[in-house]
Amino acid sequence: MVLWHYELNTLMGPMRAAFDGRGRLLELAVEGMDPRKTSPLPPKEQREAKRYLDRQLDAYLAGTLRTFTVPVDPQGSPLQQRIWDTVRTIPYGQARTPSDLSVWLGVDEDLIVMACAANPIVLLVPSHRVVLPGEGPLPKALRELESGMGWRRP
Repeated sequence: MVLWHYELNTLMGPMRAAFDGRGRLLELAVEGMDPRKTSPLPPKEQREAKRYLDRQLDAYLAGTLRTFTVPVDPQGSPLQQRIWDTVRTIPYGQARTPSDLSVWLGVDEDLIVMACAANPIVLLVPSHRVVLPGEGPLPKALRELESGMGWRRP
């Protein structure tokens, strides 16, 4: 499978995105480009997918977008897929605990925590809406953004 990698400059700082040949987002990470992951110049439709993601990220961080419509295809185990699908149903501005999802899905809390930590598409698969033990400052900053406090870089 051919992947197209992009470096994004956002209010959150540098991010890295990877799209498949059909323009579906496979990875979105809060970090700069990995020099080992390079792509040839992508075709026009791939560049359009990246620009669409740029516009949606800008609108989300400005507080004007609540639902992303970029097509996503996170890669993971069937259980991770099930957990991520559930995480995507958590409404904007709300949060859940791993125990909430554990009861709902009938799986161990530790599996919820591990799946959220392994989430390959930050923001669009909103694992920041699951309050994890020992989480860093970014998920809290994203929950504050969604509560109406605006984006403040952690």
